[in-house]
Amino acid sequence: MKRKIVLALASGLALLVAGCASQGGGGGAAPSTTAPATGAATSSTARNFNLAVKCPGVHYLKTHGWSDQQIMQQESVEESDIPACEAWVQAQPKGYVPPPPPGTVAAKAPTAGGAPAPAKQ
Repeated sequence: MKRKIVLALASGLALLVAGCASQGGGGGAAPSTTAPATGAATSSTARNFNLAVKCPGVHYLKTHGWSDQQIMQQESVEESDIPACEAWVQAQPKGYVPPPPPGTVAAKAPTAGGAPAPAKQ
């Protein structure tokens, strides 16, 4: 029994090492053939993502009377980002709900009566 356990662990370790080797995550022995995107496109994409993440919070704090200095400290944004966030929030469609992730089942529409349907037993 002990041999079977050792054999199973050894083969699992061999598969792990083989999987890591096929990914090319070595210590820089061979240079990568694909270069990452650089320049304005990368920084623009990162800025748009940061605005999409931080702007709802910035807008919430702004509507609740926080000063720009407090918002800059709390949300780690620059002073120029606060007006950009307000413009970003205004540009969002009202009532927008993002689609569910792939593979999920959408909920059924509520009935016209407003009461939930009785459970089947």
